[in-house]
Amino acid sequence: GRALSRAKSRRNLDYQDVLNKLDELGISIRVASPKLVMEEAPESYKNVTDVVNTCHAAGISKKCIKLRPIAVIKG
Repeated sequence: GRALSRAKSRRNLDYQDVLNKLDELGISIRVASPKLVMEEAPESYKNVTDVVNTCHAAGISKKCIKLRPIAVIKG
């Protein structure tokens, strides 16, 4: 889930800072518009491990495997 709305992400995050952080993490990104970089920045989303643990503890899901994405294509 989102931690920041798309509008807040565009207002609060810096394009170059986000690109630098993604580069440090070994993530390559190709986008048509710089605003999309801020909207999809890692800081814009909740920590997935925390979300999964909360759902597991609440009994609404069961942890079974952890996956690591190798690519994301949007559009």
